[in-house]
Amino acid sequence: IPAVDKKLLVILKWLVDFFEYGRKYTEKEVNEVLSQHHQDFSTLRRELIGNKLMERERGVYWRLAWPCPI
Repeated sequence: IPAVDKKLLVILKWLVDFFEYGRKYTEKEVNEVLSQHHQDFSTLRRELIGNKLMERERGVYWRLAWPCPI
């Protein structure tokens, strides 16, 4: 996972494409998708939320609409 913000954002934008618009995901489902790409899926999940690419509420996750607000 890159420490440089610009490189991290490129990877996060690539990862978010593995999630469908309008679909709700459980935390387990999000972890399964992310773990296919990196073992530290919890950091990736937090970064997707922190960078406004995904949202979460009560253990339910969803992809935010594009374009990205960043």
